[in-house]
Amino acid sequence: MDVRSFYEVIKPKQTVLLMVTFAVSYFVASKSLNVLHFLQAFLATILTVAGTTALNMWLDKDIDALMPRTKKRPLPSGRLSPEGCAVYGSFLFILGILIGLNISIQFVFVLILGLFFDIIIYTVLLKRKSPYSIVLGGFAGAMPALAGWTAVNGIQLPGIIIATIILLWIPSHIWYLSIHYEDDYRRARIPMLPLIVGMEKTSWVIVASVALMLILVAALFIILPLGFAYLALSMLITSYFLYKAIKFAKSPDRMKAKKMYKLASMTLGIIYFSMLVGSFF
Repeated sequence: MDVRSFYEVIKPKQTVLLMVTFAVSYFVASKSLNVLHFLQAFLATILTVAGTTALNMWLDKDIDALMPRTKKRPLPSGRLSPEGCAVYGSFLFILGILIGLNISIQFVFVLILGLFFDIIIYTVLLKRKSPYSIVLGGFAGAMPALAGWTAVNGIQLPGIIIATIILLWIPSHIWYLSIHYEDDYRRARIPMLPLIVGMEKTSWVIVASVALMLILVAALFIILPLGFAYLALSMLITSYFLYKAIKFAKSPDRMKAKKMYKLASMTLGIIYFSMLVGSFF
């Protein structure tokens, strides 16, 4: 048994990023930190995220085997059996839900929504059929942030806005990557938007999404007691990203798309870091 495969199948880098959004949202929502409460909520969330990711890898094993970028993953490479991955993912998710029941029903509901949008809506129903799959599937990526807020205060508008910022960020994260790796997605017959409508139109859709994200970043400053450090940092990086997205849309290029993908990740990281800074200063 390759123990490392069980680690790789939960996509640790992606899981860590999602858990950062959870932790920041939790800390922004919390006026005083209850360590035990936080650790329970954190453990429940990371287990459900990891379990969902493993189940996603199980369902996508056939298309992962077709793409050079993913064919060395544990399942297509044969280092982990499909049955083992399915059982592993289910176990992690169920354990996370059981722990989450100690927090609240609303919290558990958000965690279940993450699985529903990722596995049912995105992976099973839309990914292989619709170029707009990530629009609905993107809700899954926003759920850890919503879970962070919900663990403290229940489902409220600020938590929804914090999560929606991620939802609006996801098109840039996914579509810039699919522009760069267009041949891989074409080989696997995954109808990503750039393959269907082209790089230019997709790039302008990303511009619209980033513009809406900029509006929500500003709205969060209005409805939450976040300091000007938040406003300055978040508006500066998001505005810069919007400028670069517009520049890219005017002259899209597959090689430059990977740089935009990296800039998208940096942008979200700085936005969430600024939330944390703004809650203290």
